Amino acid sequence: MRHTLIAALAAAVLGVVANAGEPAFPDYAVTPLSKADFDLFMGILQAAADHNAHLTGVDKEAYDFFMKNKSAPPPPLPPNGQPTPQWLAQMEHRSQLLGHAGQLASFDVTIAKQRGVQKRYEAIKNEVESIILVSEGMQGECGDSDCGPKPTPAQIARAKAIAAALKADKPLVAPHAAEIRALEKRVNFML
Repeated sequence: MRHTLIAALAAAVLGVVANAGEPAFPDYAVTPLSKADFDLFMGILQAAADHNAHLTGVDKEAYDFFMKNKSAPPPPLPPNGQPTPQWLAQMEHRSQLLGHAGQLASFDVTIAKQRGVQKRYEAIKNEVESIILVSEGMQGECGDSDCGPKPTPAQIARAKAIAAALKADKPLVAPHAAEIRALEKRVNFML
């Protein structure tokens, strides 16, 4: 019991995030990304973009179906208003294709899961997205009365740590923002 308490306290103090089946990693909101973290992120994103750039079989069929119906979805009812077995089978097939297209649109997460780093990848991805938004000038601003209740000293300290991590991460991520956005478009074509 005592050892468990000490381990839990150490993890909390060090800001270490433990995930089932994954090695621990820092809280990237307050800890700057390392080059290895960024390389892991880019490697997975690039692998997913490459996968989606060379689709075949049912993957290609799902992608093509989604893109074809993105702006003009099929009608919700058959022309005569009465569903037939063939029409129902078509709708089932369309539903399966859309589900598969959704899986392709998040293939980066699938790759991260296969590599045993899904939670770490998602944490890095969230931080990279924050950095890009900040570098694009899209971070949220808080006016004098719009911030809600007065923050606690712990909240103020965390906000300062987050700002310092973003500032430290910006030189690593910002030069790659256009490349990251292009890869994200190839992965998540549903946007």
